Amino acid sequence: MRALAEAFVQGAAEEGEAFGWESVEASRLDSLCGAFLNSRPSADVQHSMIMAMGAYLGELMVRNGGGRWRYDSRHREAVVEMPNGLHGYPHTKVAKRLTVGPEHDLFQFYWYALTRDTPPGSQIRVLSDEDSGTSG
Repeated sequence: MRALAEAFVQGAAEEGEAFGWESVEASRLDSLCGAFLNSRPSADVQHSMIMAMGAYLGELMVRNGGGRWRYDSRHREAVVEMPNGLHGYPHTKVAKRLTVGPEHDLFQFYWYALTRDTPPGSQIRVLSDEDSGTSG
């Protein structure tokens, strides 16, 4: 996932968007999603963006929150396990942001994963493990 995240950073730089590895970068992802969707990408291009941006979002969680990448065989996808006990699925979150809409705010997801606090004005609903079937 780290290599895919670094490919996202490199690809964004080639398009004139410089991304680094500080937490503040997560706040820029939602506007990038809007610009990306305005280009009316094909399904294949959209899938590539989900994989690359999801890896980047997850790698931000790893680098800034002490998380670690794992493979969740039950959900058949990469997951970031956070030291605070949460499990975050950044690829799923990016997919929802691109296909469902801005109510799937990427910065709010990131913030909650690191702090377990909902940001001011957040639309995040915190479900128990029993409600959601997963954590995070």
